[in-house]
Amino acid sequence: MGSAVDGRVRQLVRKRLEGWEDRQRDRELRRQGWHEYHRVYNSVFGRARDKTYEAVERQLSAMGMERFEIGALQRGEGDKPHFMLLRVWDKQTVIESIPWLRYQNWHQSHIFVRPCGESNLTLVDDLKADAVAQMWREGLQPAVVVQTSPSNHQVWIKHPSKFDKELGTAVARALAGRFGGDVKAADWRHFGRLAGFRNTKEKYRQIVAVPEYDEWRAQRFHRDLEGRWLDREGNVYIEERLRDMHAALSPAARFPFVRLVDASGVVARESERFVASVRVRLEQERADRLRVQAQFQAQARPQQNGRLKGIEAFRKDPRYDGDGTRVDLAYAVYAVAHGVDLESVKEALRSRDLSHKGNERRQSDYVERTVKKAVASLEQGRGR
Repeated sequence: MGSAVDGRVRQLVRKRLEGWEDRQRDRELRRQGWHEYHRVYNSVFGRARDKTYEAVERQLSAMGMERFEIGALQRGEGDKPHFMLLRVWDKQTVIESIPWLRYQNWHQSHIFVRPCGESNLTLVDDLKADAVAQMWREGLQPAVVVQTSPSNHQVWIKHPSKFDKELGTAVARALAGRFGGDVKAADWRHFGRLAGFRNTKEKYRQIVAVPEYDEWRAQRFHRDLEGRWLDREGNVYIEERLRDMHAALSPAARFPFVRLVDASGVVARESERFVASVRVRLEQERADRLRVQAQFQAQARPQQNGRLKGIEAFRKDPRYDGDGTRVDLAYAVYAVAHGVDLESVKEALRSRDLSHKGNERRQSDYVERTVKKAVASLEQGRGR
């Protein structure tokens, strides 16, 4: 009797064990199938082009330069520029350096691009969408359109030939003035933003709160057939681990991405006609300056019986209280009015330390502006 009972028990246990083994075998097959799904998914979609890579390649191809200057501008206190990391790279090197650029951008540096040296490209900054549409209607269609923030755009206009520095700056300012762009940012080699990276201006910062646990878990994890929590790479997590991860989260800062709107690379249809008008206006301005200078020199000759004051006399004059900017303008007005040639006036202005004005280009811009103000002041005084 006892042996018969033992036999039935052993038979029942064997069947249950066999069923358990079958269930284990089914679980293993499902697990292998799930892993195979992830392997195929990653092999097919994991190598798809990253949006940043795609945007950078399209923008640089449309700009069409052999070499580019890439700038990573580090932010200082109050969103002020602190330090520029500048690199000169061809397109392929820029693309290969995207991880480095992402690192700089993640640490809130701005990522900029411009052609290396003189080029046939003109940047127009701070445009509204209506202005970009107007460019297309008027035949000055952009080769590249970049949305730098939700309501602002930068465009690169391509011309048939390269410009020198003076003409390039004049064309940039004329385009900015015509379409409502930023004239202060218009010159022959101004930086524009590189698409695919964040615009890290402080005014665009958005603080994103940590989502509730259930929402966060649903966004980043999913259950497999066995009810376990898996991330996108197939790693398994228990509930307690997920709760610890969620508890360690903190609010994040989010910035808008610089978006590539269009990268046609076209040469503007009306470029030659527009540039010709700018060139005529530029030559007229040169002729006017020479005429005014000759007029001042002719009127000043009878007054030059004595020795003219130099800039040092103005620097020592207590009326200006040591204010270098006031001294420079006062001397420039005096010197131009007494027939001193403009190059000599500029040389005198450069005789003091102008490093606080910025780099060499900014110092030259300051000198040019001061001389132009002096000439304009004299012209206005003479009722021109």
